[in-house]
Amino acid sequence: MPPSFGWIKCNTDDAFDDISGDNGAGYVMRDFSRKATFCASLVFDVHSAEEAEARAILENLKKVVEQHLSHIIVKSNAKALIDQFSAGNFDGDSRTDVIFKDILFFSSKLSACIFSFHPRSYNFVAHELAQWEKQNNSSMYWSKPPVWILPTVEEDHYPF
Repeated sequence: MPPSFGWIKCNTDDAFDDISGDNGAGYVMRDFSRKATFCASLVFDVHSAEEAEARAILENLKKVVEQHLSHIIVKSNAKALIDQFSAGNFDGDSRTDVIFKDILFFSSKLSACIFSFHPRSYNFVAHELAQWEKQNNSSMYWSKPPVWILPTVEEDHYPF
């Protein structure tokens, strides 16, 4: 089901290589009509998949606040992170604590922010953006999906 009118759903995903440290993250924001309203493909200086996923969530929340949106559902396949944030626990280790505190800060600026776990198969577009970023190593932001991923975005009608 698409989000209710006035809500935005954001699917996030990371791609992290434990050996090389190469990483990427992606997110796609959709409105009640399932239209992709914003996409991003990001690279970070991180040391774990959890850190990359948390940074992707943070960047998404910053964009939501910047666009003066008020209701968001953040969907991620990082179950431990989602469970932690859903429980209101924003304490992290030495690498993630500041990121988690920033997630709390930006999510508190919204009228409603829901963190929800979804398997990677439901985050296909975000996964493709993350994989692309891992290969290209250059953060990109789009208000309309780029042509190379448009067919994937249009076909992605999973229950996100």
